[in-house]
Amino acid sequence: MKELPAILKKSNCQVDIFSAGNSWVLHNGYYDNWIEAPADITAFIEHLLDFLKANFHNYWWIIPGDDITLRILNDRITDEALFYKVMPLTKIENRALLGSKAGLAELCTKYSIKSPKQLVYNDNLSNSQISNYLGFPLMVKVDESEGGYGVFKCNNEQDLERRLAEITHKKNLVFQQVIIGEDINTEALYKNGSLVVYNYSLSTKTIGNFGISTRRVFIHNDDLDDTLKNIGKDLGLNGFGNIVFMRESNTGEYYLIEIDMRPNSWMYYGKFTGNDFIQGIKNIMQDKFDLIKPPINIKNKEQIIGIYKKDVYRCITTKDFNGLFYWLLNKNGSWRYIPLHDKVLFRKVNKFLLDTLSMYIGNLFRRKKKWA
Repeated sequence: MKELPAILKKSNCQVDIFSAGNSWVLHNGYYDNWIEAPADITAFIEHLLDFLKANFHNYWWIIPGDDITLRILNDRITDEALFYKVMPLTKIENRALLGSKAGLAELCTKYSIKSPKQLVYNDNLSNSQISNYLGFPLMVKVDESEGGYGVFKCNNEQDLERRLAEITHKKNLVFQQVIIGEDINTEALYKNGSLVVYNYSLSTKTIGNFGISTRRVFIHNDDLDDTLKNIGKDLGLNGFGNIVFMRESNTGEYYLIEIDMRPNSWMYYGKFTGNDFIQGIKNIMQDKFDLIKPPINIKNKEQIIGIYKKDVYRCITTKDFNGLFYWLLNKNGSWRYIPLHDKVLFRKVNKFLLDTLSMYIGNLFRRKKKWA
């Protein structure tokens, strides 16, 4: 979220941040005020709810910034007026979407949204019933998980049995058919169910098998325009969202995999792809909800974009020396994506990367010394 304040500030918003002092969202030069919050999650939520009730009319837009906060607020907020002020939905009846993979599976069925075949765990469901319905390989997804953690691929009955034995909290565990094809990432901005702007990209580098992506190929593709519009209207999406599809290799058909209604780092880079989230917010302020399209000179170009902090971190921790040279030699114009626009963020990111490199070299030296 460290790039989010820049998006908002460049959209002519005043930006206040409610966070603990150790949050990365503070590592930038684009916010106006910081409201300090406790680091303990229980105390954080209590303070946040008190603040929201006291300042209900003082803010045009309130943005829960991470999955855990979103999920807990969804559980705690019972007042409809507060829900619509804070949560990124215009349909409270679809609140199961927020932070729940099982909730999304149920809503896909309710609104006939094309998605892989899925089952939600219950005690009467046997392994053979799961495998007979979905086939192998299949995915097992812990309900309240994020960042690729709690997601497992099972290639056979033995894998499935082992994973189920390892997972202690099986409530709302989701089993999902594997679609053979490409992950398609879309970052989107909605206002009252209307799609205002979105990016379309394929991940090329990730941290872990199912973890966060650090480098992507962005292209312009109209295939998902109608699908994303319909999803927004049906579910009542209202704010930033990360919406992931699988594009099946044989048919080219798209299957919805995931919806996370929160901002992420990739949204800042829409300004390079012609899908500018800054302009999107400005349009919303003027009650303009037509979908932003990139200009002709950008429309047909593929762009490889890496998030400097995450991708260099991945390169250091996985010994990807080619990846480090990618940044050092300005391959594909990568220097454009170094946060030079923000001196505070640039300094904090480089300190983090130097600390990571020092720790890696120190561990390597201690290992060699032990071997000697």
